[in-house]
Amino acid sequence: MTTITITGKKPGKTDVTISSTVNPAVKTDVPVTVLSRNLLSYGPAEGNGLTATVNTDGSLHVTGAAARQWAGLVWTFPCPVQGTVILRDPTFIAGLSTSVKFLDAKGHQLDGQVTSGGNAVAIPAGTVSLRFEILSSEATPTAKDGDLRVQLESGDTAHEWMRPDNTSLRGGGELANLYPRVTGLPKTVGAAPGVMVTEPSPGTYRFKGSTTQKVDSWDSLTCSVHVDAGTYTLDASDWPYDSSSWLIGIQSTLTPDDGSGQTIAFEPKGYGPRPLKAGTLRLNIFVNTTGEVDKTFTPRLYKID
Repeated sequence: MTTITITGKKPGKTDVTISSTVNPAVKTDVPVTVLSRNLLSYGPAEGNGLTATVNTDGSLHVTGAAARQWAGLVWTFPCPVQGTVILRDPTFIAGLSTSVKFLDAKGHQLDGQVTSGGNAVAIPAGTVSLRFEILSSEATPTAKDGDLRVQLESGDTAHEWMRPDNTSLRGGGELANLYPRVTGLPKTVGAAPGVMVTEPSPGTYRFKGSTTQKVDSWDSLTCSVHVDAGTYTLDASDWPYDSSSWLIGIQSTLTPDDGSGQTIAFEPKGYGPRPLKAGTLRLNIFVNTTGEVDKTFTPRLYKID
């Protein structure tokens, strides 16, 4: 059996003409599709203060200022290959980081990631989808207006950038929110008459009422979630006061699976990002106000690598 290998320099559809030298001569045209070596899929996206559009050459044009550090744009698509992959961005925007995460059939993130400029990475067993992320790496995000050329390809050697085959995949602005729901609501914390805690929409909590003394509620609104090892950040776009306040906020502890002992994971002025071991994360929304209060917020827990 004879094997014919055809390598195309440009992606797209074409015909390959095959002819024989025997008499009578046989000639046929075979349609082929040359795929891009760039394995990414992306397209227009908007969220978290950033907007991405696709240029005529297939690169991304990104504008805006991210809402916070480690927020940005994401695209999820089926994993097209197995083996080893490498990520490069020959044209980049300072203050934005690019990476690709590996997801299983349930959309859960697997160990490892491939980052631009980093080493080649073996795709973990069980990978079904990839998540391409463009996130702000700045503590105080600044406005961006530039072009990005990012390439994910098989192997451990980077080649000249090519436009991906799919540049029409709609992206979004959110990573998965891992913060578990608080149960047992509505609930009143404090006294005289107290602060009522309700859930006007899933995962959003309202605190309304009044007290003559500090509510001093440190374990009334507790929930837990098991986390894999990785880097996490705890955030909310609508902190009732601010992310350093001890009036209403979140305090959490981590009990690692390896038995190394419970540690404080997050608290005001320390909501991350920070590395966590695999273990049980216990999260407590505390209320420590005095007087009238009417505040609403939506806590968010993100795994960013």
